[in-house]
Amino acid sequence: MIELDNELAARLRKIRLVLADIDGTLVSADNLTFDNVLAQLRRLKPLRIGFSIATGRTIRGASFATSQLHQSGSRLPPMITYNGAVVLAGKDSTLLSRWLIGRDDFRAVIEACRRRSLGTTAYACGSQLDFIPRESVYSESAQAPVSDFNGMEIRRVSDLTAVDDDFVAVLVEVPAATGEGLLAELQAELGERVRVTTSGGRYIEICHTSGTKLNAMAELAKMEQLKVEEIMTIGDNYNDLEMIAGAGVGVAVANAPEPVRASATFQTSLPSGQGVVEALRALTRAVRSSPSPHPPVSDVFVR
Repeated sequence: MIELDNELAARLRKIRLVLADIDGTLVSADNLTFDNVLAQLRRLKPLRIGFSIATGRTIRGASFATSQLHQSGSRLPPMITYNGAVVLAGKDSTLLSRWLIGRDDFRAVIEACRRRSLGTTAYACGSQLDFIPRESVYSESAQAPVSDFNGMEIRRVSDLTAVDDDFVAVLVEVPAATGEGLLAELQAELGERVRVTTSGGRYIEICHTSGTKLNAMAELAKMEQLKVEEIMTIGDNYNDLEMIAGAGVGVAVANAPEPVRASATFQTSLPSGQGVVEALRALTRAVRSSPSPHPPVSDVFVR
């Protein structure tokens, strides 16, 4: 159980919206359900605290989580995908904002990966009529599978830089022998052009320099007419670090690496979904002890 001192309780009582990462936070690799979190969210509902997603996944890749939230009766405020490069309306998944990788920057990324013989998958998120997102996945590799881990069909092309589409992210497969050295190498070469980060595992994730969870959180706060100090974030990896450090209350689950835990307001004693429940219980206890209830968080996009 999280110990609530007066300072932490006061910060938690301000919270009106919780943003949680998916992989390694809401769910673990061997369990993609989070019934324990949903049960705790039902206890939060009378307290008028919103809950949404901030993930590195694609829109389709996050749909298993958003569908569980919808089925539980949760009303989703805007949600963050592609590590902050795309923000969607939680209600109907229409596009609210996108950060596209510039053509010259995209070319620099692909050429840097080609020189190192790295497998790359490029993700585009176009906009159809009524702001409905259209996702596409491309790869130059002849060994690329038919679909990616989100279940999206991969289009094989001879030259990624010749494809005319709205690219929001590039996923780079990390050879086992290179590890963190490759991340630092690409950050040094491309860091002025794009954001290079990782959510753990065997991939490096590249997007626009402004396409971060921190920037998306600030944008979402404006949409929902909230202050950043009224948002609590929960995450587990390096792509969550800035969002955790910049929120009113930032939480690192127990399986997060040390730099991420060090950036948090507090860390949980339990990993992944169990840690999320632990954090939500602390929030519930703090708010229930507050004399004044929260006004509701809207799930309608406010301009």
